[in-house]
Amino acid sequence: MRRILLLATLIAACGGPARTVIVNGREVSYDDAANDVLGRGKRALAAGRTDEALRAFRQVIDRYDQSAAADEARFLEGQTLARAGKLQEAQAKLTDLLEKHPNTSFKKEAALELSAVQTKLGNTQEAAEAMRTAVSQMSDAEKQQAARSIADAYARTGEPGEAARFAARALEAAQTPEERAARLVDYEKALHAAPGPAVAQLVADLDRRSAAWPPAALKLARLQLHAGDRAHADELARQILSEVNTGPVAQGAQSIQLALSSAGNVRPNLIGIVLPLTGEYKALSDLMLNAMALAVDLQNRGGVQVSIKDSKGEPEAAAQAVEELVREGAVAILGPIALAEGQAAAVRAQQLGVPILSLSRAEGLTQIGEYVFRDMPTNSAQARAIAQYAQKKLGVRSFGILQPDSSYGEEVTRYFWDALEAGGSAVTAYDHYPQRTTTFKPFVQRLVGRTQEDLDGRKEFSDEAEKINQQIANPYQQRRALQALRNQSAPVVDFDALFIPDSARTVRLVAPAIAAEDVITTGCDVKELEVVKKTTRNEQLRTVQLLGTSLWDSSDLVDERSGIARYVQCSIFVDVFFAQSDRPATKKFVEDYNNAYHRLPGFLEAHAFDAASLIKKVADERHPQTREQMRDALAAMTKPLEGAAGDTVFGKDREAQKPFFWLWINRGVIQEFDPDGPPPVPPAAPPQPPASPTKATNSR
Repeated sequence: MRRILLLATLIAACGGPARTVIVNGREVSYDDAANDVLGRGKRALAAGRTDEALRAFRQVIDRYDQSAAADEARFLEGQTLARAGKLQEAQAKLTDLLEKHPNTSFKKEAALELSAVQTKLGNTQEAAEAMRTAVSQMSDAEKQQAARSIADAYARTGEPGEAARFAARALEAAQTPEERAARLVDYEKALHAAPGPAVAQLVADLDRRSAAWPPAALKLARLQLHAGDRAHADELARQILSEVNTGPVAQGAQSIQLALSSAGNVRPNLIGIVLPLTGEYKALSDLMLNAMALAVDLQNRGGVQVSIKDSKGEPEAAAQAVEELVREGAVAILGPIALAEGQAAAVRAQQLGVPILSLSRAEGLTQIGEYVFRDMPTNSAQARAIAQYAQKKLGVRSFGILQPDSSYGEEVTRYFWDALEAGGSAVTAYDHYPQRTTTFKPFVQRLVGRTQEDLDGRKEFSDEAEKINQQIANPYQQRRALQALRNQSAPVVDFDALFIPDSARTVRLVAPAIAAEDVITTGCDVKELEVVKKTTRNEQLRTVQLLGTSLWDSSDLVDERSGIARYVQCSIFVDVFFAQSDRPATKKFVEDYNNAYHRLPGFLEAHAFDAASLIKKVADERHPQTREQMRDALAAMTKPLEGAAGDTVFGKDREAQKPFFWLWINRGVIQEFDPDGPPPVPPAAPPQPPASPTKATNSR
């Protein structure tokens, strides 16, 4: 008996006889069978056959639970579900793997995947816990190798301090110049989000010779400067410059030293102005200076003094102009206007701690920091405003978009579409056209399903066309009959408003093309509608509301001599300034500007005047003696400035809060209307049942 027990023990210790299974009539080892099914699943996944892959992974788990392949199948099942967007199922599978199989060799990978899933589900605490579990399973070499992924994961889970720490490791591990540049961008983004204590700890832990130390030290020095710890900020700036003497970090350290040295040299009555006095924007700058001269004495004969610098329309020159004004003691800065120079000037002003009131439309500008203010509505604000008005006041739920292939068209369309989706509306027709297009018939036809391809897809049309081809032998008469049939085919208008973010000159060409396809855009014109109803013998007309942006505000669009005005009748758009407005402050500015310069002002002049008036108002009423006091006074404005472009105060994001000018076209005249009152055009009709004809669609 003892021999039998000993033999059994020895067999068990050696693993016993190999376990086999029968597959397709053949006897194969248990592990080989499991690996074969797992391999099929991996190949299916690589080929994009997700369902087939999931069935294979489930087969491994169910039939070969004790195989070495089972844990990998469990992990791949959870990962595949996550990539397919089935987050709840993925969460359940990955959690089950980690809890029921704590010794799995896929613990690290499963925890990382679970962390990403939890983040997408909004479970930040659980995501952070899964992330910590994954990192705890890694060796130092693995952490270094996966530093970038770990940093991204920590950023998603709401742990910016850890994200910055691993982003630093990713930067240190970068091998090529291109990789170092990319990791530096990631690292600076992580530093921007990291809290002060985490940055301070990172600076203390990093070796000064590390590529990650100077950016972290610069961030800490700026935090110290902002907190009033001038001595430590100066010391750290000196240490940075001892390690690096060129590049953005060195410039940042020099800016800190400049801010410290010039802090006691503030002239409370000096306002700096940065504009492109030379280059392609010179003419615009001249007009803006004319407007500013109506608010402050540019000849320095009054209490408020000005110093004007040339940005040349270039980012480097704009940043240099800001530095020069800080050295001169300017308490605040106005300008500049272009996108790139506006960004550069704002960054340098934030670094130097001087308030800047920008006139640039660059998106996200005020997010640079608490010293950056703006008095110029952005393209995104316009797009959101017109989208929200159409939805809330006009009741439009289905929209068409006809967009130019330009940077402006792309940007405005993106924000407009996002606002529609946020409001629960849909874009049911979309097309785009190259810049400098002059013939819009094919693009409008695609919008309303009247291309030849669309018509051929309609049974009624194809049947009638077949009859014509069979019954009419004469080619000329046949072509005429087919053209008449095309003209009789109704457009598929499945939208109640059409948004065209392009200039008035282009809309002059687009609007007649829309009318030519029997799309009715004159919903506010009762007489015109009655004529159309009698002509078409249709009492249930579906009208389309035309929508535009500030680019529509031009006399070109309503020039009666060209006959275009009738095609844009009832159109609605917004602008950031309207010289014909009845607002008292606007009328006074227009009158003063016209008397002084014998011409009507535009939106740049109006906003330049308002910006200068804002700074002068704060200087006269609050008497700020430091730049910090000027910043706080601007941010704390409660009584709006009655500006040329609207009553103005600053929001929490330091963006000027001012109403748009809402405009519509009424019988060849652009008129202002109150967006809070009754709309000047009728609201959208109740949704109609879907029409039987179909059309080709173009996705976003």
